[in-house]
Order: sequence, then structure tokens, then C-alpha cells
Amino acid sequence: MSNVKIATAPCSWGVWYADGTPSGTPYEVFLDQAAEAGYKALELGPDGYLPTDEGKLREELQKRSLEVCAGTACYQFDTGASFADFRPRVEALCKRLTALGAKYLVTMDESDVGLYSEKKRDMGSDVWNAFLTRIRDMGEYTQNEFGIEVVYHPHIKTMIEYEDEIIRLMDFTGLNLCFDTGHHAYDNGNGKPGDPSAPNFMRRFADRIAYLHFKQVDGAVYQKVMEEHIDSDTAFDINVMCDLPDGIIDFAEIKKAMDDIGFSGIAVVESDMPRATTAQAFASAKRNLNYLRDIHIIE
Repeated sequence: MSNVKIATAPCSWGVWYADGTPSGTPYEVFLDQAAEAGYKALELGPDGYLPTDEGKLREELQKRSLEVCAGTACYQFDTGASFADFRPRVEALCKRLTALGAKYLVTMDESDVGLYSEKKRDMGSDVWNAFLTRIRDMGEYTQNEFGIEVVYHPHIKTMIEYEDEIIRLMDFTGLNLCFDTGHHAYDNGNGKPGDPSAPNFMRRFADRIAYLHFKQVDGAVYQKVMEEHIDSDTAFDINVMCDLPDGIIDFAEIKKAMDDIGFSGIAVVESDMPRATTAQAFASAKRNLNYLRDIHIIE
């Protein structure tokens, strides 16, 4: 059986960047609504969106009975000579996480891979090895210095999105995954109801699934994206990601996969709603949590 702690994140309120864009949701509204919806934990989201002063952040969390389950690190890993170029930001973030009792750092790539990831086709082994070395060194640093585990998040339109790339990263770096069901299905699935790509991968690499993001793909929008060759940025703007009950991923099957592999850890409901109003985001957050109760991922 699985044992899951459910959390949420600012991106479910349309916050992708430290300034609160694209939705413009004030951090106080996010925290208020996350707590009122019934969540007890959250990821920090874009570094700088929530207060970076430890005392101020602790105060904001405590008065809403919230805790931090992880930090979020998004860097252009194709830049810089080595991990040393990223270390000051990672160090500051890890000090904050340590003070708040969090043990995970969800890490994503923001390298320039082109609008359709086409630039990766021309990248040689030297580019890949340098990229992967920076991530491996980051994981070793956070673990050795702070006891914080980097969990790598494969992501649409980045260096690591397709299954062969995910396997390459795991083999080279030794890192475990923050496995995002929606990103995986978008890039590796068949776009049809009941798409098995996410639960199949979870079972295949059970010992590498350390942390989960629950995300859903709207089948009709996905079909439009594929037929019209729409780029992923535009796909998100037209809501290719939807509420958990509504898309191609069967979360009852995700529940079975979690039980099969004995998953014990954190699962973050992460809806990616860049154009949602705060009212829409709040309604979605409550609906998704209730759905997870209905299918007994949580009680």
C-alpha cells in the first residue's frame, strides 16, 4: 500500500515566476486559499515569490497551519561553466529549507532547447555530459552539505522530458525523480483516455520515484495541439492541463501503481493554470483534493 502526504504549489494558482506572473496572484492569497482548500503543506515555488526572510515566511506559514515540503529550483543548466555558477542560489535556498524542516529540492531545467525542443537534435555528448555533470554535482552538494535530496523533475520543452532522456539522467547522476504525471503523459503518452504511460513508468522505475506531482492532460486540447503542431507554451495557455478528474490519465490506475510500488512520500497537486483567476484556481484546488479522497489516494 502507498502512504501519501498531499501538498500544493504556487503554480496551481498560475504563479510560474518570482513576480507572481502570469496570474499575478499575491502570495498572501495563495497561502490563504491553499489552507482554506484543505492543504497542509506546499512547495515554495519560484524562489522569491514567497518571502525569503525565514522569520517572515515562518510567521506566514504558522498562522495558516501550513508547512513546507520542498523548495523549487529552476535554472538554465546549459549556461555557466560548472555547478559553482549556481551554488550561491542553491546554498541560500537550502539554508531556508533546512530552517523550515524540508528535505527535498525539486529541480527543473530552463535551458534553451528551442520552441519544439528541436535544438537538442544537434547537441553532442560533450554538451550532454556537461549538462548532466552540473546536475549531479548539485545533488551531491545539497545532500552532503544540508541533507537535502535533489529530486529531478522531467519537464516539457527542456533537456530532460522523453523517457530515454530521463533514463540517461538517472544513470549519469544517480538522482531520483520528482515524477510529474502530466508532463510525462504529454511527452511520452498516446493522448488517449486511459493513457498508461505514467503508471507504466512508475512501475518500471519504482525505486527511483521519490516524489510525485499530480497533473492531468486534457485529451481534446492535446489532440488539437498535436494536429495543429502547436508549441507547448501556447498549449499551456489554452489549458492543455486540466483538473485531475477530467483528462486522459486514469488516477485510479496511478493509485494502483502507487500501491504496487509501495510509494511512501509527498505528492503535490500541481495544476499549471497560467490564466486562471484566483476564484478558478481556488475551486480547482478544492475539487482536486476532493477527487483524491474519492479515489482513496488520501482518506
